[in-house]
Amino acid sequence: MKTLQTVLEPPLREQHRLSLEQAVGWLPSVAQPVGIVASGSIVRGNPGPSSDLDLVILHDQPWRRRVQRWFNGTPVELFFNSEAWLMHCIQSEADEGRPVMAHMLATGKLLLDVDGRLGALKRLSHDILQRGPGLGPAALLRDRYAAATQVEDALDFIDAGTPDATQARALAVHALVRHAYLSKNRFLPRPKERLHLLAQDEPLLADLLATALGPSPAEAMVALRAASLHALEVAGFFEWDSGDDGSLPPGAG
Repeated sequence: MKTLQTVLEPPLREQHRLSLEQAVGWLPSVAQPVGIVASGSIVRGNPGPSSDLDLVILHDQPWRRRVQRWFNGTPVELFFNSEAWLMHCIQSEADEGRPVMAHMLATGKLLLDVDGRLGALKRLSHDILQRGPGLGPAALLRDRYAAATQVEDALDFIDAGTPDATQARALAVHALVRHAYLSKNRFLPRPKERLHLLAQDEPLLADLLATALGPSPAEAMVALRAASLHALEVAGFFEWDSGDDGSLPPGAG
């Protein structure tokens, strides 16, 4: 394995370097790694107060396992995966518009790659992120319908100041943000930075959504309706037909 000093740039803080060394040394107690990627804001050099280390571990057993442990005072999330499980995770999450594993691999640092397989998955992840979700018209229409339904539910509250009304607005904002990204063939960023990044391309929509989450229920409802009209061109129910679905439910047939 390459030394951490030669792989990680910018260099880790001493606490995090020791945490990573301890975590890597602990891995064989669960499975012998044939590939390791270290990822997350600590590795990227911009950690927050509650940031953790993420380790994606490729092994040659058929199972997957997720472990959360403290190493040298640092929270570490460890994702043990077979090659088949990693491929499934990369593809299925990308299909859902939120490629968490692909992002970890593409932006992480390769610490170990015995036979090149994890490096290949890292390159695949990078290509997927560059390509975008690529949802077709039918899938985007379903997502638009789902977002409009959430907006309609939120706007249906007579008393906009109740906790349930506040939660409904938050769910509607989430759905509108999701559609705003997917409709432009962009994957969803991390939840903690979605509105910030959206403001760079859609400042009016981001401002309306921020107001929809604000403390004034009356202003929030007006802003939510305006945001929905901006993003979806509707603010609730619209005529839609999903078409025939010939697939079988899970477990049938």
